[in-house]
Amino acid sequence: MNMSMRQILVFSALAIAAMFIFTSNVNAETEYENPDLQLKFNWKEEGDGLSPQTKLPDDPEAQKTVQAQYTNNFGIARTNREPVNVGTWTSEPAEFDLSLSINSFDIWWSDSEGGGSDCEWTIKILVNEQQISEDVSDCQHDGVDDEGNPLPQKGSHSLSTTADLVSGDTLGINLVYEGWNDIKIYYDNATYDTGLNIVGKHNFFFAPTWVGSTVTIEFAEAWPVNWDTNLDAGYIMLMGDEMYMADNSKASVSDGNEYTISMANGSADVTSTIITWTEVTGNGIRLMMDYTVFDHAMGGNNTNGTVGTPPLLTLNLQKAPGLLGDDGGLLGLPGFELMIAIPAIAFVARKYRTN
Repeated sequence: MNMSMRQILVFSALAIAAMFIFTSNVNAETEYENPDLQLKFNWKEEGDGLSPQTKLPDDPEAQKTVQAQYTNNFGIARTNREPVNVGTWTSEPAEFDLSLSINSFDIWWSDSEGGGSDCEWTIKILVNEQQISEDVSDCQHDGVDDEGNPLPQKGSHSLSTTADLVSGDTLGINLVYEGWNDIKIYYDNATYDTGLNIVGKHNFFFAPTWVGSTVTIEFAEAWPVNWDTNLDAGYIMLMGDEMYMADNSKASVSDGNEYTISMANGSADVTSTIITWTEVTGNGIRLMMDYTVFDHAMGGNNTNGTVGTPPLLTLNLQKAPGLLGDDGGLLGLPGFELMIAIPAIAFVARKYRTN
């Protein structure tokens, strides 16, 4: 075949491929998954925020001292204890409409006076700073060890609050303490994960790509977090066969695309985040994604968190073949790969407990 004929065939193939892509982009609807996920909305020290963001595992926790209010009868007896406002923590505005089920509240605390005493919490859930529910719960533990010394422990308090948010709404929690002893609360840390456990369709996941040695994922969040931090922390990673792990230092985070998603009660305008890994050499690649530490080995010796705790989300990826070329190029032209179909999302979300 002479050079001119080969060039004609190459350019014809390119023209056909371009027409195919244009037609597909015009006619095809955006493919996505929008599953129910349970996220921990952590108390944040900065700005008294409420966010799915978790600090790096080695970052120190925040601490808050709460002084009990009561009548001190000449140092002999304490009577007439009173409620004390601990504080209010509020989220950023939601990026799109969604319905939430607030299932529980976790709090780490210790008894600063070391004696141990009964106490109770009043937990108020707020939307746009307006109260929508109130629950009273005993403190569940006495905040001390067996010898009566202060010991941080976690109490989990069941809730059954639902909220329908629209874009721009904020979610908050106000906490009131009533007890006989001063206490200390621990929060904003991967271990001391004081906050709300909330089920909802928090994220949209768009079709990922795996082309050559590059893997790209795309998603949109109702409450965006810092994925550079999450990459550094190992809260998101690519795993493969034979315990292959992609290098997160080869990953980059960028602004994605704007989509209008059709929903039951209208549409949602979302802006995505894109994470791209390069130099991915493993086989059987799957994405493991969370907002905190998890066991990426699931029973193995390598883990970035609690043994036996799976990630929030596991996404099995399919590698795209090249078009019309044994060496992965278009008509044998090296270095040019073309996606002709969006890989199906093989999707496994971590099960969560409902109360």
